[in-house]
Amino acid sequence: MANPALNALGFILGILFNLYATVVAVRFVMQIVRADYYNPVAQSIVQITDPLLLPLRRIIPSFKRYDTSSLVLCFSVLLLKLLLFKLLSLGYVPALGQSLMVGGIGIAQIVILALLDLIHQLFNVFIFALIIQAILSWLPGATGNPVHSLATSISAPILQPLRKRLPPMGGLDLTVFFSIIGLYAIRIFLLGMLQQIFGL
Repeated sequence: MANPALNALGFILGILFNLYATVVAVRFVMQIVRADYYNPVAQSIVQITDPLLLPLRRIIPSFKRYDTSSLVLCFSVLLLKLLLFKLLSLGYVPALGQSLMVGGIGIAQIVILALLDLIHQLFNVFIFALIIQAILSWLPGATGNPVHSLATSISAPILQPLRKRLPPMGGLDLTVFFSIIGLYAIRIFLLGMLQQIFGL
């Protein structure tokens, strides 16, 4: 029978690890899309991630304009989460958008699972940005605030190419809707295929 205290601890740890991994993933994406770092929300993300990211940057160089240390940090957080759940027998771990049991799988599979979880987190950054942008666009006075500005910067590389091919229909811009559906479909296909390849 499962230990209720361990279940509660696993629930809290899973949320905390995933939240921090998401923030680090946003930091990585911010650099790719060249988001405004003077944005108050962006500044908060920088302050949250800098304590672990700055020491890592002394060891891991950037690749072109890609902040590889952010990716390594995000992967490390997700890997540590999986290892803790395995070593402490905390039950089901939240990963890949579902609850997985990692107690019976090997270290090599856990490393691969962390890589897949990293891909999942990066997809989440763009999906959440699109959802936030869509919600705030319907609220009067919400456009232009720091959250909306950051979400717009992140979603722009996805929306701009689609808007060239999909003009507004009856005054409605459906590109956000189709982009969210498309990203979900690509994520399901890609991660499902990789899970089959690696036997997870």
